[in-house]
Amino acid sequence: MGESKVDSISSQDADIEEPLSKSSSNDQFAQYELVAFTIIGIGLALPGIGYLLGFFADAWLIWDIVDANIIQPIIGEGGGDSSYNPVDTAAYSILLVAFIVSLSAWLREWGVSNEDRMLYSLLPWVLWAVLVEVSEDAGLFAADVDSWFVSPIIHFHTAGWIVLTGILANFMTKTSIGMEKKWLVPFMPLIILVAGQLLLFYEYNSIQSMGLFLMIPLLCFFIFESEKMMLKEKLGDWNLLERSLLYSGFSACILATIGLIQFAQTQYDVDELTLWPALVVLLFPVLFVLMLHHRGKEAYGSLIEDGYIPGVLDEGTTLNQWENFEGEEHEAHEKLVRRAAFSTPIVLLAVYGQLVDGFASWVGVDIFGYSEKHVLSSLVMQLSGGTESGAGGGWGFLVVKMLLALVIVLFFAEWRFERRQCHLRLLVILGLLTVGLAPGLRDLGRLMLGV
Repeated sequence: MGESKVDSISSQDADIEEPLSKSSSNDQFAQYELVAFTIIGIGLALPGIGYLLGFFADAWLIWDIVDANIIQPIIGEGGGDSSYNPVDTAAYSILLVAFIVSLSAWLREWGVSNEDRMLYSLLPWVLWAVLVEVSEDAGLFAADVDSWFVSPIIHFHTAGWIVLTGILANFMTKTSIGMEKKWLVPFMPLIILVAGQLLLFYEYNSIQSMGLFLMIPLLCFFIFESEKMMLKEKLGDWNLLERSLLYSGFSACILATIGLIQFAQTQYDVDELTLWPALVVLLFPVLFVLMLHHRGKEAYGSLIEDGYIPGVLDEGTTLNQWENFEGEEHEAHEKLVRRAAFSTPIVLLAVYGQLVDGFASWVGVDIFGYSEKHVLSSLVMQLSGGTESGAGGGWGFLVVKMLLALVIVLFFAEWRFERRQCHLRLLVILGLLTVGLAPGLRDLGRLMLGV
């Protein structure tokens, strides 16, 4: 995998004898990972430190900053639709990067799969977070639980269900279930998740709850395990953790979608349901993605056929070594890798997410009259002719998102990940989906349902 053939030839030509650095050892944390751990520790401890300083020393400065700029906006989001400010925007951005780096280190330490399919298994959870946020916007949750579904709490909430699913899948894997019954393992977390969410979040009567509790696992079995469906063969090489995350996330999405479909029916009855934005927001980005895919599909196919992952170095090869590789064969291979980035599936997924966000904001702000509440987005729209209240200028945000999509492709075309950084590669994409596809789909849901 990676660039083993070319890299080994180039290494001999350049007579490079550099030993493996500590950063390429899977059982040690790199310096930047330790920095990320520190940032998260400070970020999580700061509110508590600020409150204790105020309580014991009557020094409320830190607490007042945290309360005014982070805690109160979260409370306001739960009760309405509060805006972001420069402080929480900066804090969330820094913590997001730190969490991506830290989590990639821990996933590597725990031996979790770093294949692309691990990212695909998490996509239903990205969608679930969107669905429940739209449900919260529509007022479908009871007052005592709706604050669980506002940003940034929803990200920790989603992570909690993912971790629970992973723990349950790991526990079930270590039980005495025979190999012929291993297919049952992903259904155990699924059943527990469905029961838990029905009890915690949804207000169905006992008959409805029992019906959903029985129907959803059966539906998942039919879709993912039935011989009549193509998915069983396609998921044949997925491990039990990946299957568990996929099945559980899919089930959670079904539960959230049922309530939204019922709400959509009521909106249709009062002529508040609008479907055409989905055509613009979801289909227009596909055209751009197809153009990028066409540019790089031959290079990507060639690399995959030869056993390479575009942008990932061979096991044991460091970035410092790669930077010293020379030779015509190496340069030809690098040219192929750069072109293949335009057709790498996970890169195109990140590009699609950014474009969805751009088109959703453009339609919502310039056509439907919604206002932008994010600091940087609002600034871009103001520079594009929008008002200080966040109205207008959505076209400028769309242009910026298009440029950002191109930057993402160019980044993955030029950057190289060491083999130990494969988890980081996936989580960078997941982070881009969190700030791209997720808010774009949420905006689309609000536009269609009129909330």
